Amino acid sequence: MHLFFKVKPLIVAVSLACGLSACSEKTPQQDANAETVAKVYKIGSDMTFPPFESMENGQPVGFDIDIANKIFEHSNDQAMFVDSRFSNLITGLEAKKFDLLMSALYITKERLEKVDMVPYYMTTEALIVLADSDYQPKTRNDLCGKTIASQNGSMFPEQLRKMSQDSCVAKGKPPITVREFVTSPEAVQALLAKAVDAHYDDASVAKSTAEKLKGRLVISSTEPFFPILGGIAIPKGNQELFNKVKNGLDAIKKSGEYDQLIAKYNLQAPTDEDIEKYMPK
Repeated sequence: MHLFFKVKPLIVAVSLACGLSACSEKTPQQDANAETVAKVYKIGSDMTFPPFESMENGQPVGFDIDIANKIFEHSNDQAMFVDSRFSNLITGLEAKKFDLLMSALYITKERLEKVDMVPYYMTTEALIVLADSDYQPKTRNDLCGKTIASQNGSMFPEQLRKMSQDSCVAKGKPPITVREFVTSPEAVQALLAKAVDAHYDDASVAKSTAEKLKGRLVISSTEPFFPILGGIAIPKGNQELFNKVKNGLDAIKKSGEYDQLIAKYNLQAPTDEDIEKYMPK
């Protein structure tokens, strides 16, 4: 763990290619005027998922970056984002390659068996298609017999397979063909190349994608699919870090900074009722 004396909060991103042992070497720095010692927390994240996290001009940007900055600013600590593919995040946390995860992770019963999670946003899913395509699916019933892209390691492939079984196969309709891609942008490229019929993704990510491609893609779905909470993942049983994250989140909610970031990135804040309803028991 890096040790630093109190400085302004710092957000940087590093690739796993730099070597995790090298990234985690201790480098104490002296400051005679410092009052407290700040920690640098390594945050595992797939930096290919705007508006939550992505790279612009070599710097990490997005909702998760800003939220992490504010949370650790509250405790006079710092955050260092470590880029990793989504499917490797949980195992990387368990292997202590990261201190915590912030990567638009859905809170599921299966994940809660491996990690503790602090809910910090709510979302659902959406379908994006080519704007000029005759195929404009609105609900899950429109997916039968079609090839749908989704991100490997996320909950999306399993959700699609469930819809395929329940809404298609069980009703005598052809199944959904699910094609998995390492990153969301790769799935989008497959859609643009007409290698898939549609792409199934987080609703906020789908909206960001459609906006960036300026009319080439549109959101066609009208169904919310699976409303779910997103959470910050912390090693199982690490109550100190869990409390630090939760207290920091509560503080920025009280200050109004959280609502400002939710509005900035056009996301949805969960109510207490939402957390009670959708937090896996």
